[in-house]
Amino acid sequence: MQINKYFNCNQSEIDAKKFNIYLGISLGNKFFSKENLKKYLDWAFDYTKERILFVIADTNHAKNYEVFNDYSPEKALRHALRDGDKVVSIINEIIADIPKDKRDIISIVRWADLQNLPYYKRMGRVVFDEFKTNQAFQDFVLNVVKENLKDRASELSIDQKKKLAEYVLDEIPVMVNGIEFNNYLYNLYPYPGAGSYDDLLMGLQNKTMFIELANKLVINNRTAEIEAFVG
Repeated sequence: MQINKYFNCNQSEIDAKKFNIYLGISLGNKFFSKENLKKYLDWAFDYTKERILFVIADTNHAKNYEVFNDYSPEKALRHALRDGDKVVSIINEIIADIPKDKRDIISIVRWADLQNLPYYKRMGRVVFDEFKTNQAFQDFVLNVVKENLKDRASELSIDQKKKLAEYVLDEIPVMVNGIEFNNYLYNLYPYPGAGSYDDLLMGLQNKTMFIELANKLVINNRTAEIEAFVG
């Protein structure tokens, strides 16, 4: 594992197994091959505190189908869920080859299940309302979208960019307070790449960016991230 950057943590804390690790899988990221997922999982076994959670960002991925394939919301969701099913199948194939004692500490969660968690239900609307009413926050989130799109950004209308911004807005209440799932807090997230979104997440976490929004989000749990690549 090559770690390029630490957000809200350090290697000593990781070595001491201070965090439960979650592996977030963006369905549009081709880096998440079966081989690489297995390598991330092997790393997580060595460093997690108690458990490991696979997070499948499937329903959120529907935004991409709406914008780039011009699908209706219903058709986009069907395709996104189908993509999520494929990823779950791959993860289950990986898990099937693992000894039972290790297998038992792994959970898989789909995006819709996270949206049903109490914290998301309370704070999801707060984030979306902030996007509508706080121009500086909206500008920052749209810049995250442009950063992720790179050269493709100039091809899209402002409405399309705002649709893609919903992906970013949807992630904030899921990740900013850690993920509390089945009585465990998952609060370290390795991901192959980092940018303005990660600065925003940590800025809210530490109340150094958009402080009024951070206060509204009632962040009680510490969460951390590493920019990390396997190969």
